[in-house]
Amino acid sequence: MSTDYDRLPFQPQEYLARRDSLRKLMAERGIDACVLNSAENMYYLTGFGSLAYGATSLIVRADGKAIWVMRLTELSNIRALKGKIWADEGVGVRDGQDYTAVLERTLADFVPAKATIAVEYATVQTALRGFVRAKDDAVLNASGLVEQLRRIKSPAEIDLLRKAGQIAAQSCRDGFEALHEGMTDTELAAVVTNSMLANGSHRPVKMANVCAGPRTARAHVTWCGAPISRGELVNIEPAASIHDYHTPIFRFYSIGEPVDRVRRMFEVCKEALDEGFARVRPGMTSHEAARIFEGVIESRGFAEWMVTRPAYSIGASFPPGWGEDDVMAIRRHHDVVLEEGMCFHVTPCLYEDGIGCVGASMPAVLTAGGFESLSGDEAIFGVK
Repeated sequence: MSTDYDRLPFQPQEYLARRDSLRKLMAERGIDACVLNSAENMYYLTGFGSLAYGATSLIVRADGKAIWVMRLTELSNIRALKGKIWADEGVGVRDGQDYTAVLERTLADFVPAKATIAVEYATVQTALRGFVRAKDDAVLNASGLVEQLRRIKSPAEIDLLRKAGQIAAQSCRDGFEALHEGMTDTELAAVVTNSMLANGSHRPVKMANVCAGPRTARAHVTWCGAPISRGELVNIEPAASIHDYHTPIFRFYSIGEPVDRVRRMFEVCKEALDEGFARVRPGMTSHEAARIFEGVIESRGFAEWMVTRPAYSIGASFPPGWGEDDVMAIRRHHDVVLEEGMCFHVTPCLYEDGIGCVGASMPAVLTAGGFESLSGDEAIFGVK
């Protein structure tokens, strides 16, 4: 029996339920048609995801009908998914054509006159800005509609995130196993990447962050060919992908004992991680949960180096990054209530110039009883 490599990650009923949830939100706000342009939102609703060059939009009407407006060559993807994807009609824009004009003409043909139209301003692409004007009273802001639906993951989504988490954790273990004095950070990154692919990761949204020494204090900097010395702090942060659902994990290692400061920073972050896993529950606000993590770090005297929120949402992602901060995060002064099924990369971290970045990380799904790991490993500081 042949394998269908173009099959969608989820059953058609799940995509139709997502579409109908969007239609309900549109009806509540009096929206007749939405123009979506976030790659993650379009993928969430339809199952079609692409690193397409050029602008792509999905127009969704209140009656559930939809049409794509995209670069002509990208329509090959929609044709290939005919009968599998509920939004399987599209209009192609030839290279050199005015995308704005094609979009405007498609809207005029597809949407009734005097319809109330909403557009995702927050993620609008450059090619659309001639059409979309944030202060245009005739066009509403659709930003946040689909993101609201993406906050809580279905069991099928959580299953993909769990598979990706196990692959990411294995890549870190393989990196630690290969780690040796004099090895370059580039060589280590190759081990981590090869492990992810060999163990079943699909195309990751971006390469892993891998580097060593005080240079790790530079956020998201990665390998540069530098040799790794004994006692240096080593950062490995990959995110494996299953059908574009990404689960990141952050691990910290050294060859021989690190300096005392690094060890102390890790102990404080691990204490914060454990406290969050013990106390954070559905029904708390994001702010209340954030203060549980932050309170530990502050009480230990490390608040100055705590420059990130304790956790960010994870799910389906496309370049440039794997996080879903626009969907949900655990951060102070954020009053959204935590619910079961939300998935996060929980990662209390400290960044200190001259020392590096140290943290304690665990990708997790929030259940009635608290966080549950999506990677199946432990957050430890590995000393080789």
